[in-house]
Amino acid sequence: MLARTLSGHLTICEGQILWADEDAHQLLGYPVGALIDLPFSDVCTNASGIPVPARGGVDGPDLLLKTHDGGTVRVDARAERMDDFCVLWSFSPVARGARAGRIDFLARHDALTRLPNRIPAVEELRERLNLRDGRLLAVCYLDIDRFRDVNDRFGPMGGDTVLREVARRLKAGLPHEAVVARVGGDEFALAVSVGSRQQCENLVAQLLARLAHPFRLKDDTARLRASVGVALMADAEQPTEVMLQHAQHAVFFAKRAGGSQLHFFDASQALEEQESLELRRAMAEGMARGEFWLAYQPKVDMRCGRVIGAEALIRWRHPAYGQLQPGDFIPHIENHELVEQLGDWAIGEALRQAAAWQAAGTGTSVSVNINPRQMQRSDFIERLGEHLARYPDLPAGTLELEILETSAIKDFATVTRFIEACKSFGVPVAMDDFGTGYSSLTYLRRLPVAALKLDQSFVNGVIDNAEDQAIVKGILLLAQGLGLKAIAEGVESVAHGGALMALGCTLGQGYGIARPMEPDALPGWIADYERAPLWGRAGDCS
Repeated sequence: MLARTLSGHLTICEGQILWADEDAHQLLGYPVGALIDLPFSDVCTNASGIPVPARGGVDGPDLLLKTHDGGTVRVDARAERMDDFCVLWSFSPVARGARAGRIDFLARHDALTRLPNRIPAVEELRERLNLRDGRLLAVCYLDIDRFRDVNDRFGPMGGDTVLREVARRLKAGLPHEAVVARVGGDEFALAVSVGSRQQCENLVAQLLARLAHPFRLKDDTARLRASVGVALMADAEQPTEVMLQHAQHAVFFAKRAGGSQLHFFDASQALEEQESLELRRAMAEGMARGEFWLAYQPKVDMRCGRVIGAEALIRWRHPAYGQLQPGDFIPHIENHELVEQLGDWAIGEALRQAAAWQAAGTGTSVSVNINPRQMQRSDFIERLGEHLARYPDLPAGTLELEILETSAIKDFATVTRFIEACKSFGVPVAMDDFGTGYSSLTYLRRLPVAALKLDQSFVNGVIDNAEDQAIVKGILLLAQGLGLKAIAEGVESVAHGGALMALGCTLGQGYGIARPMEPDALPGWIADYERAPLWGRAGDCS
């Protein structure tokens, strides 16, 4: 049996290799990823002799490429200019002799489904699909959802049978001139001419309906769902490899939204995702270099003039952009494992700092915000115990954790177990931004939190807004009835503090008390505040 012939692709910009697929690495004998950032001249010395047009592509003569071990391989090549003026090179080994036709067919087709294994060049599609009179080229990337379940249930042979039937249904559901290719294990690419985006949506919906019909395997049936990403182009000038990359990017968003749906490529969305990817890479490097640190914002008893703790707030000393606030980077990692790593680091660092303060004569509690993803880690409690064990001299209650009210509502049972486990370590849990998640009283009564932090949106209007005053008063009565502390966030001035105390809220935090500060500044600030409290000290306070 003839082996699959490799077909590699490289993106070249200003003489550097910016991207290379697995086939390119395998054909040239490089470990995957090793071609990236190499000069193109390291693998091809005569490519400069092929003039690549400003738009479109050109088939080059045989090229001699240099392999990683110092050898060479002669390839058929094609170069296509992309929108960013980089060049996409496609190449495969030159076939010789009587078996060339057979080898060429196998190189260009999938052995299982007999479909092509790639989408043709845009020039061929322009003619084949008759892309004239405002017609759009739609390149679709179809990914079967959870196809592994089919293989697990029916075995590899059953899976192959389903894939052949998928190929048949896709071809039957498209115009005869459309292209259907199998480009991965359970992934197919389609190229079709459409009159509008709506027509494309309708066509894809029909294809998904065909695939949703049961697949019969002996005495059993299998049901499939698929996600589809689509790249649309009006002028048909962009290389099809680039359009396929765009469609593949779009299918990622379709799957992230739950699967079994269509998503159109959005350049701004793709740019945002690319920026997030680059930011996550920079964050990982920044964590390794120690660029992150914790600032601390005091929490006080306004009536008695005492500092009751401090909230740890993460900061990033970015080497290029300076001091970054959480809003600049946390949204990009909320659904990524980095948020777990950063949160775990924050707990360890807050405990280390609390121990350092205590050793220097200042004992205070520190609270750390917990992301829902971090809270759901199976080893979170184990890691928490390991952190606490490093500082055995810290009294129980030194570390506090804060969770969002919305997190508690979404998974009440899990959060309840989480809070109880934290309490067993002497770590109380507070509910942050309370009042924004519409918690039912039944849930709140059964949730073993130690404190409620009033959302600043209510606190901001407490001076002169009767509705906000009523909401704050209601939350305070609720907290008192349940035996919980209530802490007001967003105390922006002495007047805010006075209004809150008039309603019965004596615990507060906000810029009107103190901005987040460097760790070394907190002990001195505590001493100064308790010497001269902003609101004085009630006579019955010890």
